[in-house]
Amino acid sequence: MVIHNGLDQKESNDNREFLPIGKKKAIEIARKFLEQYHSLVIPKNAVLDKKRWFVSLEVGMSKDDFMEVVIDAETGKILGYTHFFA
Repeated sequence: MVIHNGLDQKESNDNREFLPIGKKKAIEIARKFLEQYHSLVIPKNAVLDKKRWFVSLEVGMSKDDFMEVVIDAETGKILGYTHFFA
């Protein structure tokens, strides 16, 4: 993946695809969403898969409390989220 003018550029086969929502923006969207419900939100990882960002974040005071937020890489819309307890 190459960063170009603030956009993520991903090569797939012979064509190139520009996604307006990059990793930093996806993390920011997920963090702001979860801060509405949790006092402590710590981003851990973000992975792009088929035009969707999967952002993992630690929430709350316990290090065993995680959430994953799925974000559309083209629109920035939150597609869903899952709460995990380790």
